[in-house]
This record gives sequence, C-alpha cells and structure tokens, in this order.
Amino acid sequence: MSLGRQVRSGVFWVALASVLTRALSILTRLVLAILLTREAFGIVAGANLFIDVLYLIQEAGFGSALIYFRGKDEREEEAAEHTAFWFVLGMAVVLYALVLVFAPLAVPFARDPNPLIAPVLRVLGISLIIGAFARVPMVRLSKQMDFRRRAVPEVGPNLVNVAVALPLAALGFGVWSLVFGRLASSVSQVIFAWWVTDWRPRLVFVPHLARDLFAYGKHIAGSQLLILGITNIDDLFVIRFLGWGPEGVYDNAYRFSNLPATQITTVVNRVMFPALARIRDDMAYFRHVYFRALSYVSLFSVPVAGATILFAPDFVHLIGAEKWRDMVVPMQYLAVYGFMRSLAANMGNVYRAGGRPQYLTYIATWRLATMLLLLYPFTVRWGIVGVSLLSALVALVDFVISIALANRILRTGWADYVRALGPTVGVGFLVTGGMAALLLAFWPQSGIPRLLGGGALYLALYTLLILAFWEDPRTRLLQRLQMRR
Repeated sequence: MSLGRQVRSGVFWVALASVLTRALSILTRLVLAILLTREAFGIVAGANLFIDVLYLIQEAGFGSALIYFRGKDEREEEAAEHTAFWFVLGMAVVLYALVLVFAPLAVPFARDPNPLIAPVLRVLGISLIIGAFARVPMVRLSKQMDFRRRAVPEVGPNLVNVAVALPLAALGFGVWSLVFGRLASSVSQVIFAWWVTDWRPRLVFVPHLARDLFAYGKHIAGSQLLILGITNIDDLFVIRFLGWGPEGVYDNAYRFSNLPATQITTVVNRVMFPALARIRDDMAYFRHVYFRALSYVSLFSVPVAGATILFAPDFVHLIGAEKWRDMVVPMQYLAVYGFMRSLAANMGNVYRAGGRPQYLTYIATWRLATMLLLLYPFTVRWGIVGVSLLSALVALVDFVISIALANRILRTGWADYVRALGPTVGVGFLVTGGMAALLLAFWPQSGIPRLLGGGALYLALYTLLILAFWEDPRTRLLQRLQMRR
C-alpha cells in the first residue's frame, strides 16, 4: 500500500475512533454534569493532572522513540520493543509507590481542602501500572500504521467507561463514579490491545537500546511534560486560589470547548508523525504532505471554534444554566485556544519527524515561563475568565513562534501558510460574523432550540461557502459523485 493510501486509511480509522470516542465522552460528561457536583469534577480533574504528569515521566518518550527507531534488523527492533516494555513497567511501579506515600500532601494545596483527594489519587494511580501493559502494543499498531485494529482498544475502553461511570453516578457514588470509570477504561484497554495484537513481552532488556531510545525520547518526554505543565498550570492556580468548585467549572469549560480540537490533534499526531517519519529524506514531499494536512485540519477546527463561540450560552442551558452559568465566557476563550492548538499540533510532528524534537522543548519552556509570570494576576483579578483569556493569548503568540521554527526544517515561507489556511479561516470569519448578527437580530434568546437550529444553519453555510471558495474539496466531491453514477 502506498504512503498516500496508508495516510488516508489511517486518517479514516483514527478519525472514526476519535469521533466515536469523543461522542461518547461528550454524552457521558453531559449526563454526569447533571448528576454530579462541580466539586466532584474539580477533585478528579486535579487528581488526573497529577497522574498524567507521572504517566509522561513513566513513558519517557519511549513511544515516539520506538516509532522513530530503525534497527539494524528485525531482531534489534523487537529487542527495542521488549526493552521499552520493561522500562515503562518498572517506572510505573516506582511512581505508584510514590503516589501511595505522598498522596496526603495534596490535601492542603487547594483553597478549600478536601480529604477525598488523597484516596482518589491512590486509586487512580493504579492506572499507571495497568496502562504500562498496553503501551508497546499500541505503539506497534501506530508504527505499522494499522489504525483499523488500533481503533478497537481506543473506542472499546470508552464504552466500558460509560457502562461503569453512569450507573455509579446515578446510584449516588459521586466522585467515585468518575474514578472507577477511568480505572475500568484502563483495564479494558489492555484487554483490547492484547486481543488485536499478537505481541507479547519477553524477558529481554538491552541497556544500549534503552539508552538509544532515551536519547531520542527524552526530548519528547521533556517537551510533553512542559506542555502538560503549560496546559495544566492554569488548573493548579484555579485550585490553589479559587477552589475545587471553580476548578470543576473550568475543567468542564476546557473539555467541552476543546474536545473536538483535542480529537483533531489526536488524529494528526497518530497518523502524521509515522507518515512524516517515513518520508523525512524527501523534503519536497515532506512539505507537500504537511501543508495539505494543515489545510484539512483547519477545515474541521475552524467551524468547531466558531460554533463553540456562538453557541456556548445555549450549550450551558442544556446541562443546567444555574449550576454552570459561569462556564460560558471561559468556553468561548478556550475555543480560540483549542483552534490554535489543533493547528500547532502538526508543527510538532514536523519537529519530531525532522529530527528536531528539542524545538518542542524550546516552545514549551517559553510558554511555561509566560504562564507562570502572568497566571497569578489574571487568576486573582478575573478568576477563571482571566485564566481562559490568558490561555488564548499565549496560544496565539505560540502559533507564530511555532511557524518560525517549523520553517527552519521545511525551508518555506509565510505565503505557504496563507495559501493553506486562507480559504477555511476566511470562510470561518465570514460565517461566524454573519451568524452572530443573524442570531442577535432574529434569535436572541439562548436555549436548546437555538443550539440545534442555529448549529445546523451554521454548518450548512460553512459547508456551502467552503465548496464555493476552495477548489480542492469541491473537486474531490465532484469526482466522488461522478464515480457513483
């Protein structure tokens, strides 16, 4: 199969898995937002933040390193996989021991201390050890670009999460419904991953291969830790200075406004990194694939951001206007952040596949320093609205820096970005502005009918204008229609 067909097939299967996964996540979170308190979401969000940091330390970038690694022969590549498995598992055991000992230290951190955070951390920490058993099988599927089979251990665990979390929440288990849902999801991912692959770990650990993997992976892990810090330092400030309830509001605002962008990023990273890594020696083709992917990412992320900004008040009516009323403005600012993040994700693949993973560290260091400098005044002065605004502003500046660094590898200029993003961004501004004026004049009352009707009209207008002004998708659509005749 040609690389182009592999990429298209990979995009299809990863996108399908992502759409199903996120649809389930959105529906589950919608119901849970009605059933659970703001504090329950805040406590689990804080615990997940800590566990996610440990997960990146545990993985040490070995997943990306295995995709990039080219052994002398098949035996060496297999040895590298087994070496990575034992390293990740060993790190998981050590880190979970630290969770058991130090979890109580998280209790006094929040403005309104809640003793539940310690046992929640200890239970969620088990997922570090469980997840280690699925890591290498999942990476192998990505490296082989077998995203059809990989879709099973991605969608399946979300079904398990729904099946566990919703009944427990309905029965009154509160915060533990979220905890046990995630833990059940981790267990099921291992089962599904081992079911769809024939890879099994062997007692093989080669020190020099571990060093080689770490030499590459440390840059990935370092940048991911910094990025995680950047994307979650705001949560720490909210927890510390505002409390668990505001953190629950902020976490839901982030997740609802960024769920689509997060999944676009997931599709791009899982498919484009192994694809670009294969063609890194052919810069002309490398450039072509990158800009084509960038334009199609914007095709989906532009209307997602625009619709979120327009219909955030209507969405909050859906889950409870009284409980979640202060989520509207943060959702709108975070939609801008999510849009910029979806575009910048593909630049990260350029750095990694182009052999410059340290660029990720440079960008992440700058962003973290900026957030640390400005978060306190923004949080104290404007609360979660200020935190959301700062995230959007930093993402805009970060996007410009990311382009400048990507151009060093691509050897291209800004005009190529205008050509790649111009049609979708232009149409997005036109449709969003027009719909805002239309809603203000003829449908000012927020609510579920405006969310459904206005959302459908927005999507229809965006689609029609894209087909009118952007030749590539219009040509592809016409070709497909002709083939079916």
